[in-house]
Amino acid sequence: MKRILTLALSAALVLGATFAVQAQMHGHGFHGKAAMADHDAYLTQTLNLTADQQAAMKQLHQDLQAKAQPLIDQHHQQMAEIHTMLGGTPDATEIGQKLITAHATGLQLQTLHEDYAAKFDALLTADQRTKFQQIRQNHRTHEPANVNGSPESF
Repeated sequence: MKRILTLALSAALVLGATFAVQAQMHGHGFHGKAAMADHDAYLTQTLNLTADQQAAMKQLHQDLQAKAQPLIDQHHQQMAEIHTMLGGTPDATEIGQKLITAHATGLQLQTLHEDYAAKFDALLTADQRTKFQQIRQNHRTHEPANVNGSPESF
């Protein structure tokens, strides 16, 4: 009885962690070219980017996408495997190991995103940088950006 309870609790914790990782990836992750275009347009307007800054931003996004896409695909596969395992008789240890691996992939994606942000930040003027940092902070806390009096979110 104790073993069954432990297994059930472990499975519940793993399932909860799985959904948390997925929410993080889908809520803050990469959403394809259309969303990237919206993102670029928003930053261009909000930060009043010059043509040179816009071109540099586009190149940074292309570089980011090229590096991130294989990791995104890998993470989706890892999460699909976990969900498949949860549909049967789950082995908490095996699921836990797969979840740790998927989390590590998510951290790699986060590192790529932070690297992009640092490179983008280096392109900005002091005023733009302040606004960009405010946008990023608001994005992390899920608050409206409101850097120009606008209720838009990043």
